[in-house]
Amino acid sequence: MSFAVKNITYQYTPEGKPILSDLSFEIREAEVTAIVGPSGSGKSTLVNILSGVIPELLSQGVYSGSFDVEKGVSISVVTQAPENQLFGYGVEDAIAFGIENIGLDEEELSERMEYVLDLLNIQHLRKRSVATLSGGQRQAVCIASVLAMRPDILIMDEPVSSLDPNGKKMIQSVLNMLRASGQTTVIVDNNLDWFSDIVDHVIGMVDGKVVFDGEKETFFRDFQIQKKLGVTIPQAAEIYRELSRKIPDLEMFYTPEDAKMEIAMRIKSLEPPALQREPESEDEGFLSVTGLTKTFADGFRALIEVDAAFQPGKVVAILGQNGSGKTTFVKHLNGLLRPTQGTVAYQGLETTKKSVAQISRDIILVFQHPEHMIFEETVYAELTFCARAQGVPFSEEEALKTLEQYQLLEDKEELPANLSMGKKHILTILSVLFSSAEVVILDEPTLGMDLHLKDKLVDIIQALKNRGKTVIVISHEIPLVFDIADQLLILDEGRKLVQGAKGNVAARQDIFEQINIDLPPVVALSKYFNLPRVCFDVESFVEEVAANLA
Repeated sequence: MSFAVKNITYQYTPEGKPILSDLSFEIREAEVTAIVGPSGSGKSTLVNILSGVIPELLSQGVYSGSFDVEKGVSISVVTQAPENQLFGYGVEDAIAFGIENIGLDEEELSERMEYVLDLLNIQHLRKRSVATLSGGQRQAVCIASVLAMRPDILIMDEPVSSLDPNGKKMIQSVLNMLRASGQTTVIVDNNLDWFSDIVDHVIGMVDGKVVFDGEKETFFRDFQIQKKLGVTIPQAAEIYRELSRKIPDLEMFYTPEDAKMEIAMRIKSLEPPALQREPESEDEGFLSVTGLTKTFADGFRALIEVDAAFQPGKVVAILGQNGSGKTTFVKHLNGLLRPTQGTVAYQGLETTKKSVAQISRDIILVFQHPEHMIFEETVYAELTFCARAQGVPFSEEEALKTLEQYQLLEDKEELPANLSMGKKHILTILSVLFSSAEVVILDEPTLGMDLHLKDKLVDIIQALKNRGKTVIVISHEIPLVFDIADQLLILDEGRKLVQGAKGNVAARQDIFEQINIDLPPVVALSKYFNLPRVCFDVESFVEEVAANLA
């Protein structure tokens, strides 16, 4: 059996341009179908149609075509913003909401509750308030609430965007089990890195049209379509793509283990290089944290005696699993949270007595969900919001040039809420460029972004660094983190394990084993093949391999 999308065309208003144009493809039963495409290609609109939100709830648009499913087939969606889908004070309430509304008896409800708590390994969260959970923990609870309903078709819209590497592995394992049981799954996510092993079928969309419809293996061999669709592929597959330009007979691989086998046949045997440590800054930093401890009202200790320092002109990435205290930590830096014990100091002065507005003139936090910081009615006004709020001078020419540089000029009069998630996120980050802040904190900045927007994000971070700003990044995209960061700060269960230069921290295999995060393939493979230097990006790794071919 398959579920057919037939000639769907949709526009939100009669006078608006079509968001989807004559869209046709099949969702195959008991398989995992990936729907990918650049930000703004119509993926979220398609999800609303597949789930029945359009035209059942949003009926004012112009809709034609059909999504053919048998009567009685249930379809459930995991959205990319979990707080919009969690109802109830506690975790158990949030999970029970959906299954209570489909009329299950108490015994069946209890059985399904225990099943999903065990399946997602979140039994320890069941008595917690949803409000006290980390973003990743909320995402896991959201997924649990949908799985408890046991839909015929499960649709997941960027389901792991807030999850740590452990969480991604867990969801991958769950999806494998569901596929084996015959579950039909659709994953809408431009980051194929985390689920490349489990996807069967890929649908690629550009400007509301299907430009690719085929098997996973065909997709991974088509470099041009990957670029056109702005898809983040596994870093090992990136290595293959670039290395195959230098080694024409290289066999396809997209896992680190397969990369080891293929590259080992072609590279010289190298001796381990002498260990070299990067020099660490002795500067205490113009932003410092001493003995930072935070205990919430329910007794949960989110941070325990954390010391850290940040220097101007550095990019510092904070790593750790969900619940390790990363977001709680940065909320102390900009004053949204106040320490139970310890101090935060900026340029030698404690910030405790300053308001959030006062602190934000120097230290600004861009939230992981852009809806939490969109205030204006046009994209242009949103871009310049920080500057106007802080009295920072700017020119209209400069603002319009920024919008043009980041492909937002044609949207300048658009309501920001109407933008795609990726564009909303890049807009909130761009607004910081016009602020007075010397410290910019980005919490999961890649949410909703395709590869094209991620490249622009890297440009923004580099521009801030070049201006002497301090950039603090929380991200679970480990290859990206190692590409952009100068330093790493690692937290585990509220405690600081280490802070230091990226190369020095990468040498601490014991640390990464403790937090159960894999080093990026380029780093791990650099060490495996004893390359003269540890590489942090694909380009430098391919250069080193090419220079040492047998």
